[in-house]
Amino acid sequence: MKNLGEKPFALIGVHGNDYQPQKLKAVMKKEKLNWRSFADHRVITPKWASRGTPTYYVMDHKGVIRYKWLGYPGAKAIDDALEKLIKQVEHPGR
Repeated sequence: MKNLGEKPFALIGVHGNDYQPQKLKAVMKKEKLNWRSFADHRVITPKWASRGTPTYYVMDHKGVIRYKWLGYPGAKAIDDALEKLIKQVEHPGR
């Protein structure tokens, strides 16, 4: 998907690798990750039933998990999921 800047979209990282916030910040800087990320500390991961890392989730505008992949599903799968949900938000009832 191109240019999500004007879309009803947010990208959030949840890192469950026992990263301390300082280490996560260093990794984000090194990898040039420009989205909000959290060091999980075993709070979010159990609630979302994450069984491994990486796990990818796509949530709708109400915070409901609509897609979940254990391991990287590929850019096309993520793009397709985002495109579907964005269309639903921008054009309800279609």
